[in-house]
Amino acid sequence: MSPAELNEQLPHAALAFRGYNVTNLGRSDELLKHPRYSAIVKDNLRAASKRATEVLDRQVDLVDLVSRGQEPSLEMYGESLALVMAMESAQVEILQKVFQIDLRIAQMSFGYSLGEIAALVAGGVLELGDALEIPLMLSEDCIELARTVTLGVLFTRAAELPEDDIRQICLAINSEGRGVIGVSSHLSPNSILLMGQHDTLDRFKKMAAEVIPVKTQLRKHSEAMPPLHTPIVWERNIPNRAAFRMHTLPIHLREPYPPVLSLVTGMFSYTALSARSILHQWTDHPQRLWEAIYETLTRG
Repeated sequence: MSPAELNEQLPHAALAFRGYNVTNLGRSDELLKHPRYSAIVKDNLRAASKRATEVLDRQVDLVDLVSRGQEPSLEMYGESLALVMAMESAQVEILQKVFQIDLRIAQMSFGYSLGEIAALVAGGVLELGDALEIPLMLSEDCIELARTVTLGVLFTRAAELPEDDIRQICLAINSEGRGVIGVSSHLSPNSILLMGQHDTLDRFKKMAAEVIPVKTQLRKHSEAMPPLHTPIVWERNIPNRAAFRMHTLPIHLREPYPPVLSLVTGMFSYTALSARSILHQWTDHPQRLWEAIYETLTRG
């Protein structure tokens, strides 16, 4: 597809931004080495490295990391966050500057978790470094929480999973006082991600066979994952600390282009319509401008 053809199709297209995963390097090294893209990729990696170095209080060099093809481990969770955001920002800039693609005319953009924040950066609401500050600030606590947490995928061949039954089981397990378990995300009507401390996933599997009316399977993953979007993050007061810091985070008070469909609220939570209704009350209630972003970073 030529740049002209892509521009022609953009009004009917959506931009998707990825979030954090156990592997995050992907093909970043190929973009870094490409003669047409290298300068843009380096600029974005260096900008993210600079903010990560300041927040994490250790030297971060994402250009070196990508050049060596080093996949960041859990201990480098902060580097992974910075890498994902920097590379997504670089790819957007490459499309705009190298191929003259006007991404603003796309129908919408969206992303899961960190990806929604990346979509706000691409839409001009946040700068890359500012968007990274809060996730980086909380990354070390997320690493510590991950040490006792296991990720599991619960799925069924039936049409959908009964959410009420799943939450009832989680509440029952949590009330035993031997670890916390919660739903991290909904992958589809018949599959969800669960994250649980200690042996809570094993206890969930046993109870599910007795409570859930459809046959389910629970597959545990061996890789450690920060328990984002679950009640486990409350142990380190991560939602409140993130929300408090957002009061002073720089933001451009304008509608993102393309508009961002929030996977948290299920709505276009950053549109001019919602912004206008909030700005009318800006003087007395400045926190309302942040409601959608609060949910994105602190849901759990």
